Amino acid sequence: MPKKILHVLKSRQDPYAVEILEEQAAGAEVSVLLLHDAVLTPVEGIEKVYACRDDVEARGKSITGELVDYDAIVSLLLEADAVICW
Repeated sequence: MPKKILHVLKSRQDPYAVEILEEQAAGAEVSVLLLHDAVLTPVEGIEKVYACRDDVEARGKSITGELVDYDAIVSLLLEADAVICW
Protein backbone atom coordinates (compact mmCIF):
# COMPACT_ATOMS: atom_id res chain seq x y z
CA MET A 1 0.00 0.00 0.00
CA PRO A 2 1.46 3.42 -0.92
CA LYS A 3 2.55 5.75 1.81
CA LYS A 4 0.10 8.61 2.53
CA ILE A 5 1.90 11.95 2.42
CA LEU A 6 0.22 15.24 3.29
CA HIS A 7 1.91 18.43 2.12
CA VAL A 8 0.82 21.54 4.02
CA LEU A 9 1.40 24.74 2.05
CA LYS A 10 1.13 27.98 4.00
CA SER A 11 2.67 30.43 1.56
CA ARG A 12 2.93 31.06 -2.15
CA GLN A 13 6.63 31.93 -1.76
CA ASP A 14 8.21 28.47 -2.15
CA PRO A 15 8.62 27.76 -5.87
CA TYR A 16 9.80 24.19 -5.29
CA ALA A 17 6.99 22.93 -3.06
CA VAL A 18 4.47 22.23 -5.83
CA GLU A 19 7.16 20.74 -8.07
CA ILE A 20 8.33 18.33 -5.35
CA LEU A 21 4.88 17.19 -4.31
CA GLU A 22 3.94 16.54 -7.95
CA GLU A 23 7.07 14.34 -8.28
CA GLN A 24 6.22 12.45 -5.09
CA ALA A 25 2.72 11.72 -6.39
CA ALA A 26 4.24 9.17 -8.77
CA GLY A 27 5.13 6.77 -5.94
CA ALA A 28 2.89 7.68 -3.02
CA GLU A 29 -0.63 8.77 -2.16
CA VAL A 30 -0.07 12.52 -2.00
CA SER A 31 -2.57 15.10 -0.81
CA VAL A 32 -2.20 18.84 -0.33
CA LEU A 33 -3.63 21.10 2.35
CA LEU A 34 -3.61 24.80 1.48
CA LEU A 35 -3.59 27.32 4.34
CA HIS A 36 -3.25 31.12 4.57
CA ASP A 37 -2.08 32.70 1.28
CA ALA A 38 -1.36 29.28 -0.20
CA VAL A 39 -5.09 28.94 -0.97
CA LEU A 40 -4.28 31.19 -3.95
CA THR A 41 -1.72 28.66 -5.29
CA PRO A 42 -2.82 26.55 -8.27
CA VAL A 43 -1.99 22.88 -7.72
CA GLU A 44 -2.21 20.55 -10.72
CA GLY A 45 -1.70 16.83 -11.04
CA ILE A 46 -2.70 16.10 -7.44
CA GLU A 47 -5.98 14.27 -6.93
CA LYS A 48 -6.63 15.34 -3.33
CA VAL A 49 -6.39 19.08 -2.74
CA TYR A 50 -7.89 20.56 0.41
CA ALA A 51 -8.13 24.20 1.47
CA CYS A 52 -9.02 25.81 4.77
CA ARG A 53 -12.53 27.19 4.35
CA ASP A 54 -11.83 30.23 6.56
CA ASP A 55 -8.72 31.17 4.55
CA VAL A 56 -10.52 30.84 1.21
CA GLU A 57 -13.49 32.89 2.40
CA ALA A 58 -11.23 35.57 3.92
CA ARG A 59 -9.61 36.08 0.52
CA GLY A 60 -12.90 36.07 -1.39
CA LYS A 61 -11.70 33.39 -3.80
CA SER A 62 -13.04 30.10 -5.06
CA ILE A 63 -10.89 27.01 -5.55
CA THR A 64 -11.23 23.64 -7.24
CA GLY A 65 -10.21 21.65 -4.14
CA GLU A 66 -12.32 20.56 -1.19
CA LEU A 67 -12.97 23.17 1.51
CA VAL A 68 -12.31 21.85 5.02
CA ASP A 69 -12.85 23.18 8.53
CA TYR A 70 -10.44 22.89 11.46
CA ASP A 71 -11.78 19.51 12.61
CA ALA A 72 -11.21 18.07 9.14
CA ILE A 73 -7.69 19.56 9.08
CA VAL A 74 -6.84 17.72 12.29
CA SER A 75 -8.19 14.48 10.79
CA LEU A 76 -6.08 14.94 7.65
CA LEU A 77 -2.96 15.45 9.78
CA LEU A 78 -3.63 12.35 11.88
CA GLU A 79 -4.46 10.09 8.90
CA ALA A 80 -1.23 10.84 7.03
CA ASP A 81 1.85 8.64 7.37
CA ALA A 82 4.03 11.71 6.82
CA VAL A 83 3.34 15.45 6.96
CA ILE A 84 5.57 17.95 5.17
CA CYS A 85 5.07 21.64 5.94
CA TRP A 86 6.20 24.34 3.54
